[in-house]
Amino acid sequence: MKANHGTKFPAGFHKSLELFNLHRTIAGENRRRRVVVVEGFFDCLRVSAAGFPCVALMGSAMSPAHEELLVRHFKVVCVMLDGDQAGQEAAKDCLSRLGRRLWVWAPTLPEAKQPDMLSTEEIQAFLKR
Repeated sequence: MKANHGTKFPAGFHKSLELFNLHRTIAGENRRRRVVVVEGFFDCLRVSAAGFPCVALMGSAMSPAHEELLVRHFKVVCVMLDGDQAGQEAAKDCLSRLGRRLWVWAPTLPEAKQPDMLSTEEIQAFLKR
């Protein structure tokens, strides 16, 4: 179960139109235009700290605007959503939609795990390709 970290968004902010950390992933040394997509802020921070460019959906659903941002800015997308049922169903949706437009893959996390619970070594093992 995803921890609720009490995130409150400001009035007028639409998380379905934004990808958390996108500005850093497109401004950095990401010449290969690869990105890992996760659900939450803390997942994104953890995967980024492990050395991978990462953005967060700020939930498990990928909106049409998220899809367009990913297709516009990246060539390869790894969808690393939570290992719970909601995360894995959302990952299948992402794979289906993005797979028509770019190279995409998704490691399957164990049932009770989410990326921010993994060690650097575990993240690297899931993401090495």
